[in-house]
Amino acid sequence: MLVLHPGRNVLGPALFFAAALVGCTQTAPKPVDFSDVARDYRPNDYSTVYERWTRHAKLVRDVGTVIEAWATYKSWDFRQAYVAYYASIYDLSDTDRATLLHAQLDASRASYEFHVAVQTTTDKWNDLERKNTPWRVTLLDATGDELGPTAIQVVKLPELYETQFFPSRTEFTRTYEISFARTGANGQPIAGPASGRLVLRLASPMGRIELIWDAK
Repeated sequence: MLVLHPGRNVLGPALFFAAALVGCTQTAPKPVDFSDVARDYRPNDYSTVYERWTRHAKLVRDVGTVIEAWATYKSWDFRQAYVAYYASIYDLSDTDRATLLHAQLDASRASYEFHVAVQTTTDKWNDLERKNTPWRVTLLDATGDELGPTAIQVVKLPELYETQFFPSRTEFTRTYEISFARTGANGQPIAGPASGRLVLRLASPMGRIELIWDAK
């Protein structure tokens, strides 16, 4: 098995704005290394690498938690740790591990991919994948370039698998795989990680959250 896979405002304008600022909370970004350096990770390194590449943000308003999300950027660094852990758990042969590592390298070069666990106060707000969703999902870099997603998919992973590889999940979260092409609307590559920053933004009429990865 290979698993790789709007609310009524009762506040005045000033209070509405203040609530949006106070209600949007997120963890301080941790510096990361966006380079394609080869790593010799061991299985027990995975939890540390997972935490390094996972971001958390929460938007709270008078109606409750509008959205809370945990996003893991599947960088090449992350994928190498994933392969080490996966190969250990499933006892892959050297050949199968090499095949998986090569596939992960190709995937990291093909697109910007994020594993995102989302929960909301009302289930019907948790609909990023729908065409009529109120959420606008974008990826930005430090130059101001912005990408829209090429795919937002709801993924239903085995619970035993997801709790081991993506432990931010809870019984209230919904899991998404969100992908972005590495080229902009003009067909040219964007700076992306080379700019020193990636920002995954989830915006709606109720406010927005930003999950940020900054380079060291």
